[in-house]
Amino acid sequence: MSIKKISNIIDLPDSKPLEQEEVITKKQSLPLHINALVICTSDDTKFALANQFSLINNLHIEFSKQLPKQFSQFDLVMLAMGKDSTNIKIVIEQLAKEHIPTLLLGDDIEHDVIRTAMQFNVQDVITLATVEQELVNTLTVCANKILKQKKVAPIISIINGKSGSGASFISGCLGEITADLCQDEIVLLDADLHYGSLADSLNFKADYFLNDALNDIESLDNTAIKSMMTKRKNLSLLTSKTYAQLDSEQNKNFVHLEQLLWKIKLNHDLVLADLSRGLDVLTLPLVLLSSQILIVVQQNIVSLRETKALIHQLTDRMGINKSLIKIIVNRHSKQVTNITLDDIKNVLAINDIFCVSNNYQLASSCTDLGSPLSKLSDNKIIHKDICCIIEQIFPVDIAVEKAGFFSNILRKAHDFIRYESR
Repeated sequence: MSIKKISNIIDLPDSKPLEQEEVITKKQSLPLHINALVICTSDDTKFALANQFSLINNLHIEFSKQLPKQFSQFDLVMLAMGKDSTNIKIVIEQLAKEHIPTLLLGDDIEHDVIRTAMQFNVQDVITLATVEQELVNTLTVCANKILKQKKVAPIISIINGKSGSGASFISGCLGEITADLCQDEIVLLDADLHYGSLADSLNFKADYFLNDALNDIESLDNTAIKSMMTKRKNLSLLTSKTYAQLDSEQNKNFVHLEQLLWKIKLNHDLVLADLSRGLDVLTLPLVLLSSQILIVVQQNIVSLRETKALIHQLTDRMGINKSLIKIIVNRHSKQVTNITLDDIKNVLAINDIFCVSNNYQLASSCTDLGSPLSKLSDNKIIHKDICCIIEQIFPVDIAVEKAGFFSNILRKAHDFIRYESR
């Protein structure tokens, strides 16, 4: 009889395949969040189109029976105006003057309308009978064209493997030091809906919160999205109100979170999200939109066990590629010999592991005094560790005048900051 060796500390049971009835058909998703206006004169057509649009992620739709006076806020306009050929041609010309990508939807469209559409470079003409087959592909092509014209900030989420591991402290340090090292516009998004502590630890006075932004989502244009946050030089903070998740009425607005994230991504260079509470159904869009996920752990068995469960949830249940996940060992100490970096790497099966040295008193001072790390004495070791993480994985350009200082930090890093398989 063969016996399978199982660790009762950190091994997880093999996941069961989902039963047939549990399989949920995924919506098709566009590569970019599209804010689209649909001009539709028929209620029946509007109903049919609305059903199709509901099957597409990253698509926000507004219906209107005529072209509004202000339409520059839309990325795309779709015309489903029946056989009103005169007005259709006028609208096509108006949209072309403003360089708004346009789609024409309808059956039996008159030839002169088709000629006008071709003359003014309408993206595509789709019959209502083929909307189901062609709409997603056409919208994807349009989204890719728009994407090439815009810079989209990546989202890097910092999440606790176990509660209290220090994700908020790490998030604050990463945001503060990244903004100091480069000229890029950095956003810190405090998605801890329980405490929302980043404003206090960074000494920011916030009067506009994540819930407010979700309430005002329709009115947030490019100017408003930048000015709504609390800002210090090139570091902006959008924080959460304490115990925000307990307001069930406000929580309904989290359906707009993905739309808000895209507005932030399109107006900044890098977004850092503090998910110190772990996975939360309200903030899952943050995780799914992340280009990298940094999991903060500590050198103890409970932390590793819970982190392994988190990685299992992210990869096996949510379909996130394991290559996007990196580990930060917070409060790392070489004096802890019973759990080494080798052990952490082998247990979690993650190749990229970084360390932030143990200086609990310094970390507490940052949090308690609301003082930036750079202003505290005896900050060199942690500052060096954070700089190494930024240099290795953050998509930012270090300012020329600070590159020499940054290089010196790395050259003097005699400690083993990043663990890699050999």
